[in-house]
Amino acid sequence: MKRTVTIEISGLEHSLRRFAKAWRTGRRAGKVISFESPEVLFRRITPKRWTLLTVLQSSGPLSVRELTRQVQRNVKNVHGDVQALIEIGLIERRGSTVRVPFDEIRTAFRLTRAA
Repeated sequence: MKRTVTIEISGLEHSLRRFAKAWRTGRRAGKVISFESPEVLFRRITPKRWTLLTVLQSSGPLSVRELTRQVQRNVKNVHGDVQALIEIGLIERRGSTVRVPFDEIRTAFRLTRAA
């Protein structure tokens, strides 16, 4: 079974409606990670963190030191970014390695004109 996570920008009201719909229908929509604004999303998932996700997605589980070597960054900074991505729920630690537990990461952004 394909494991998918969707990263979206949505307020509390939208998230609650999605949860209620899933509850009523009994259908799981997969994991969703929501941020309340584009600013928060881009502050939490920076370009350097996105690069870590990309490397882990393509290579599979790696130690933080090996991940550091592959992205050619400082180990302390990579470790901090790994911790942040673990807190968000986009990567997980398994023993001495970290990995992306999803087969697919989707993003869902919508920018509309104010009424």
